[in-house]
Amino acid sequence: MFPDMTKLLAQESKIVTSSLEQLKAVHPLRIVNVKREGEQGWDGELTIKTTGETYRYLFEVKTHLRPQAIHHLLIRAHADRKRWRKATELLLLADYINPVLANQLKQAGVNFIDTAGNLFLKRSPGLYLYIEGKRPPLSPKDKPTRLFQPSGLTLLFGLLVEPESINRPYRDLAGENGVALGTVGWVKRDLLEQGYLEPTAKDRVRLIRRKELFDRWVQGYASRLRPKCFTGEYRDLRNDLPTVAKTFGHYAMQQALSWSLTGGFGADVIIHHYQGNSLTLFVESWQEKEALKNLKWLPVSGGPITILKSFSPRVIQKPESQHRIPAAHPILIYAELLHHGTDRDRETAQLMYKEFLEDSIAKD
Repeated sequence: MFPDMTKLLAQESKIVTSSLEQLKAVHPLRIVNVKREGEQGWDGELTIKTTGETYRYLFEVKTHLRPQAIHHLLIRAHADRKRWRKATELLLLADYINPVLANQLKQAGVNFIDTAGNLFLKRSPGLYLYIEGKRPPLSPKDKPTRLFQPSGLTLLFGLLVEPESINRPYRDLAGENGVALGTVGWVKRDLLEQGYLEPTAKDRVRLIRRKELFDRWVQGYASRLRPKCFTGEYRDLRNDLPTVAKTFGHYAMQQALSWSLTGGFGADVIIHHYQGNSLTLFVESWQEKEALKNLKWLPVSGGPITILKSFSPRVIQKPESQHRIPAAHPILIYAELLHHGTDRDRETAQLMYKEFLEDSIAKD
């Protein structure tokens, strides 16, 4: 067992034990058959017995919970639910769930318990518990591992796009993903120590637990990688985003500027489902003063047009033909949709997940 992996499992076990103790403290029930490996890659399963009733759950353990993690959790559960037994539901166990996220989970019908004592359990015919407002004890904030800092997330994106590239020479990996040569070394070391790499032969490894790694990447995109890429927000006076996207395409061609659509507009290029009311673009470079003059955009905080600077050569994908609008990789489109987080965004993200991600990234 790798040292960091042992530490992670110990932390998760502590959350499982502590949160279930919080449940038993408020309701006379028994918790039986706790297993640390669940179906379809979930963290575990357990059975709760009350007077006359039995309730089975698949559970997922989370720390430092964010909205994007919840949205992704719901999409995974929706994708897997058809394979669950009818008496099975999802139970989220966490170190702490703040009131806003707790309400989102409750509205979505997701059962949860945290180690502070906040919980929501609602199962027919007779289980209903809801406790809110509990605060966690003060403790030093855990320092996030380098693996999920911007440079680590950058290389992880490339590895999730092309898992077999993990065995390429360090210099090739650095160039393909736009990271320093030293970054490749410590990212591979961190992946190995945390149990995300499995040796297969001499000097050969494979990326494993990709579903979990993808979960953490999606959360890291919103909290650490996207803010670093953020360049500006703008508004076009025509207030017609499809026309704005086409106009930008012409401008980019004139300037020989590489770019890709992400979010709703990116999804619409691929699955023709939804554009949304915001336009988000990855660009290779951005000369704001010149661009705004040519495009007739105004810088507006909270405007519907967002420019993100490309963080890796893999971000900008060449379209199949010169007449096709370029769209970012489905991983990026999915993460951006979850970042926006409206009902239609999540619905579109769910379609993207099912068509492009479930059978590749989401399964080892």
